[in-house]
Amino acid sequence: MGSFNKMAVFPVGYFRAFSSWLLRNRREVAGRINAITAELDRIGFVTVSYLAKKEGEDWIMTEERVGFSVTQGSSLARLCQAYIAQGGNPLDISPFMEPDSTEAVALDDEGEPITIGRYPHGGVIAPISVEANDPQPQVDGKTGYEGYRGGFLRTDRYYPARLGGRQDRGAFDSDSVVRMMHQMRSWANQGIKERVLELEARIIKLCDLREQLTTERDEMLVQAFGGVLSGVDDDDSERFANGLRVQNLVQDLYERLFETDATGSVTAYRANVKVPFLNFALKDVPSENRDPLGG
Repeated sequence: MGSFNKMAVFPVGYFRAFSSWLLRNRREVAGRINAITAELDRIGFVTVSYLAKKEGEDWIMTEERVGFSVTQGSSLARLCQAYIAQGGNPLDISPFMEPDSTEAVALDDEGEPITIGRYPHGGVIAPISVEANDPQPQVDGKTGYEGYRGGFLRTDRYYPARLGGRQDRGAFDSDSVVRMMHQMRSWANQGIKERVLELEARIIKLCDLREQLTTERDEMLVQAFGGVLSGVDDDDSERFANGLRVQNLVQDLYERLFETDATGSVTAYRANVKVPFLNFALKDVPSENRDPLGG
């Protein structure tokens, strides 16, 4: 087993080495955040605007897309330019949704801003959950019981919902349609792949990378060191638990594994008398990994 791969069962000396390495490397977190921020600026950001309609007192975001923008000069901007030049439609790639994003549209009687979601369905495309006898909306002369909607996605991009249900192969002459579509595009498949599909894949990967980096900077590192290290803010104490800070978790296991005094301070980095009864910690043997700084 490689260094620092032990997770569930380990000797006390291993945990001393592992925790010491983690705590010494906290000094790299600020630089890591700066590097992530620079990479996010390089990647850029895509925004799709949707049409809002007012129904009574509520604002409803529809799926009608009315705008598309991308950070000027960014990697995503250059890819989108190339993609559009090749005939691609960036609105077909992805909804580019941010579930938590809102915008102010007006002020109420007390001067407070009225906000609405920027995306349809709250920015989250999820399957519909209904009872077996739950009817569909009675529109276009339908009774509402023509099909079962359970499992349908709440988006216009899910075609079975727009067709009125999932179509079996006998519902229409699908073989003929597929045959004609195949014949029309067979000569251009390589060009479609190289000039459109591969650009789509690169745009999606960059958007995914941006999401991962944002999560690392704004969630993972904040939960680990927020409010403790310089450059790591903690402005949401209700979201990030103090007990899950790295140093607090290390201290908790120190008190379980090593000899400590009444205040919880370690008096000696050797297994305390309770270690044999913990069932996940072992006393050290000479071949075990030890902390290079001692202990």
